[in-house]
Amino acid sequence: MSQVLAAASVAGLALIAAAGVAAGFRRREPVPLEPVGDPLQDRRLALERALEDLEDAHVSGALDDEGYGRLRRDTEGRMARLARAIEERRARTDPKDVAPPAPRRGTSGRVPVWVVATLLVATVGAVLLAGLARDAGPVASVAGPTSSSSDPLAFFEQRVHDHPQDLAARLDLAHRYLEAGRFQDALTHYRAALQLDPGDAEAQANIGLILYLAGRPQDALDAVDLALERAPEYPEALYFRGLILLRGLDRPADAIDAFERYLDAAPFGAERARVQRMIDRARVELAG
Repeated sequence: MSQVLAAASVAGLALIAAAGVAAGFRRREPVPLEPVGDPLQDRRLALERALEDLEDAHVSGALDDEGYGRLRRDTEGRMARLARAIEERRARTDPKDVAPPAPRRGTSGRVPVWVVATLLVATVGAVLLAGLARDAGPVASVAGPTSSSSDPLAFFEQRVHDHPQDLAARLDLAHRYLEAGRFQDALTHYRAALQLDPGDAEAQANIGLILYLAGRPQDALDAVDLALERAPEYPEALYFRGLILLRGLDRPADAIDAFERYLDAAPFGAERARVQRMIDRARVELAG
């Protein structure tokens, strides 16, 4: 008897839950959904925050006038290229070209009462029977939850699939492939990014890095130099140039020049300590 009472209690709770579910079907208006994030707008906001950080560093004296001006011009250049990409996407998806949905006729937006009643009875009955069966018989083994995806790249791949014309989505996926050692896949998406924005120095510089890792230092240097033509003070391109010249082409004097330009362009750069060590190594090679 206690088993029946316990199952009936569970069924009562299920009845309340089912009533709530059914009430959702009786809404006249759809429940608003939170919009999906826009990769290009996310990148625009990140660049705006970078400008604010530069302003704070300049006001506090951590960044001199020359460094502040150079970094601000570089950031504003990226924002201009991003604005062009957003505008081009908006032109491709002109709302005038999208047909409005056909109006729905002959429905009030309500679920018939008999459907709601059937749903409630079926839910209560299923819970009650399941409770009795569980208490009367042996416990069945239940498989543990399965992960929807064990691939850390799946999210970024899906973004590109959903937004193939978004420059930020392409670059994010290419960066992940590069970090994972999937150089050919990274190269494919960096080249796709250049098709979206031929002036993107970030994609061009990373193509140079991949060519260097593939054992093609001269082609790598040509690619990085092209990135520097588009953005002469782009720190990553200057770092890659010094690396290629020092380790790939055995040109330590030219490498020192590139590394020193990196130090000037990125006063707070993540590679400063490593670049200084490579400058010291290049000077040793020159002295020897």
